[in-house]
Amino acid sequence: MDRNTLGNGEGQSFTVLRHPSGSLVYVVGTAHVSRKAAQDVSALISRVSPAVVVLELDPERERKLLEQAEKGDTYGITRLRNKSTLEIVKMSLSGEAFQFFMSSIYTITGALMGTTPGGEFLAAIEAARGVVLGDRDQEATMRRLQYYTRYLTRHDSRTQADMRRLRNTMDSGRKEDGGSGPLIDSPTSIDVGRPPDFLRREPPPTRKEAEVEEEDPWGLGPDENSEAGMRRRLLEMMREGGCPQPDVVLAAARRIFQDGMDTAGSIKPADVLTVRECGNSLVETFRQRAVKGDSTWMQRLEEEQVAGAKGVAGMERSNTAMRKVIVDERDLILARRLWEAGLEAGSQPVVGVVGAGHIKGITRHWAEAGEPATEERVQRYLQAPQDEAGSPWLTAAAGAAVLGTIAYRRPRAAAMFAGGVALVTAPYLGFMVVTVNRFGKFAAKLVNTAEMMDAGGGDGFGDDLSMAGWSAEESGAGGADSEWK
Repeated sequence: MDRNTLGNGEGQSFTVLRHPSGSLVYVVGTAHVSRKAAQDVSALISRVSPAVVVLELDPERERKLLEQAEKGDTYGITRLRNKSTLEIVKMSLSGEAFQFFMSSIYTITGALMGTTPGGEFLAAIEAARGVVLGDRDQEATMRRLQYYTRYLTRHDSRTQADMRRLRNTMDSGRKEDGGSGPLIDSPTSIDVGRPPDFLRREPPPTRKEAEVEEEDPWGLGPDENSEAGMRRRLLEMMREGGCPQPDVVLAAARRIFQDGMDTAGSIKPADVLTVRECGNSLVETFRQRAVKGDSTWMQRLEEEQVAGAKGVAGMERSNTAMRKVIVDERDLILARRLWEAGLEAGSQPVVGVVGAGHIKGITRHWAEAGEPATEERVQRYLQAPQDEAGSPWLTAAAGAAVLGTIAYRRPRAAAMFAGGVALVTAPYLGFMVVTVNRFGKFAAKLVNTAEMMDAGGGDGFGDDLSMAGWSAEESGAGGADSEWK
């Protein structure tokens, strides 16, 4: 199977893959909050008249997107408004908080950019003769992400603990021998006098360093999650994307956040337009690079979103797990679905609508996409890990049964147990209630501003800055920044 990248000139938003059946598979690289991407999708479908269009959507996300469009909810604010305390608690305990905050990010970004989140999918559904949903179920993706994040953090902890135990064993053995025995890497080592590699490495991380490792999704070092470090990252991203006057954009984003969180404040349209201009430049630059095979910055932008949502939801973060589950696995799934569509289409063309960050992986897997072994891997990737398959409410029910048994036999112990559970969970649930409500109010205020701008014709520029724009306020100095932190 040959990979064919015909027509990738300046400003081109798609790549072309050749299927053995003779079908040309046009893969459009999009940003999910990008007006230009929606226009590109409509134009390409009109141009090539594909037999089928494959979307990076699952049935539940399609349902929500169509429902949102039917209600005229341009930015998706309805699902974020007026969450009751009971709904928030249920959401927190069931693991849905991450999805809520990801939706919040897209709503906020869409309002900042003046475009409908997922607009490219709506454009494709409207223009296409037939649509195939090619993405994995969002719930399965979430469960796999949780599973691998926990696995990796446990694995890292076990590795560090094993190394410490081995080091202590070696040290104690030398002490028993009077400290005179040679240090040997292996039974065949000829460099008898040289300390083994693991003894010459750095000592175990301090408590502070361990906390930094857990909190740093990029593995960039202790300073990168400080306000100064985050500011450096944002400025680097904006300069790389050709954003004019990054410092001015950061100041505008900071004011948007401050005004949005202030109950008496109002978000200024001029600040929103400043962020939009930067977003247009940044996302289109990264999108074009991704279409041409360099997805580094587009993936970094998307992973920053996921890391931010997980952090706000109080979840552990692992860049390795995010890259495996969010990017690599879905690259293969999408490649397989596009290949199947090409097989069914015969000599007719196919259009795929996917995030630009997936194009490099899809083209890499294209040669093997039709093999039976690939389908076996895809089927594994579509499933939630077995120990994650049960409902969290079953765990809660089991806990309630245990507590009920204790209460029947030892009422005082049951009271102490229940009190301990409340002591542990109450701070987290209280944090979630406050955070969800504040996110919802901030998003609603921003959407109101965007809708007034839309009504007045002030839609400005168009595309996706993601979280880099509005969260920039936390990167600089100032009293309001620490409040968000």
